[in-house]
Amino acid sequence: MSTAWTQGSGSTFECGAGPLGDVLKRFAADEPRYRHRILGEDGEPFRYYNVYLDGQALPRRDRDGVMVGEDSTVHIVPPLAGG
Repeated sequence: MSTAWTQGSGSTFECGAGPLGDVLKRFAADEPRYRHRILGEDGEPFRYYNVYLDGQALPRRDRDGVMVGEDSTVHIVPPLAGG
């Protein structure tokens, strides 16, 4: 399951298991309205957002080897800007 941001709230989607990058790509394919927020023009996931797997933050440098389990939850959190 993946949770993604929507304006003013969050949304939940079933994405299945596999390598994190593939899960994010499946999410973008299943929910094309979010593709531009998840994937770059090269079709690869953006690295600037925060990703949590089962409540644990995934450092950007470690994401390539992460496997998402069938019962796992992935949270996709956009970066926050402020001042």
